[in-house]
Amino acid sequence: MAEPQVLFADEPTGALDSLTGEQVMDLLVRAARDRGTTVVLVTHEPRVAACADREVMVRDGRVTTPAVAP
Repeated sequence: MAEPQVLFADEPTGALDSLTGEQVMDLLVRAARDRGTTVVLVTHEPRVAACADREVMVRDGRVTTPAVAP
């Protein structure tokens, strides 16, 4: 199985029920932590964004200042 350095995920939990969404996020977080994979994801869900080490927000087509997640 390939182990990519970067994994892109566009709304990975958008069409999922909450339990399955949590399982998907757990897989992504573990990939980042255990395999050193960089995960770049797009989401509108605050609970998903809360899993990130860093956020970059786009508003009105402009990238806002990157922020370190709490």
